[in-house]
Amino acid sequence: MGRRNMVMNMIGFSIFAMGFMIIATGATEYTVGESFGWDTPTNESFYQDWATNKTFLVGDILIFNISGTKMVSEVSKADYDNCTQVVSGVGGNGNEIVFSMTLSTSGPRYFICPIDNDCVRGQKLSINVESTNSGAPSLQPHHSVISQSIVIFLVLAVYFLTNSH
Repeated sequence: MGRRNMVMNMIGFSIFAMGFMIIATGATEYTVGESFGWDTPTNESFYQDWATNKTFLVGDILIFNISGTKMVSEVSKADYDNCTQVVSGVGGNGNEIVFSMTLSTSGPRYFICPIDNDCVRGQKLSINVESTNSGAPSLQPHHSVISQSIVIFLVLAVYFLTNSH
């Protein structure tokens, strides 16, 4: 009887822990362009293609791996659409740098490289950042949350199974 109660407690606690982890999703880090980094692509839709199947949430982090004289500038929609060569941005020092940006507000965000004609050639990215407390719960929690939930469940299972006499 004691072992059955222990197993039931383990199952109940595991369900609670997994539910909590799904609700309390952590930030996801996105490396813009993955291994290609932030550079002038050969395909004008490269960065939009990269972002297509991703859901960006408030609190997520964009990581730009910038090399050489490239820059990243966050711009307005009009500057994005027109590839306006703005003068402010991060990068451009000739070295490789990593620039991280936490997405702190919901709504559309626009990024370009304002150097030469890089934006016209496709070095631009537009994303929509969704609020973390939107009306309907997300049906696809971040992969890191699922992984953490599985780890918690396995640790609890091992603990309870090895400590039940």
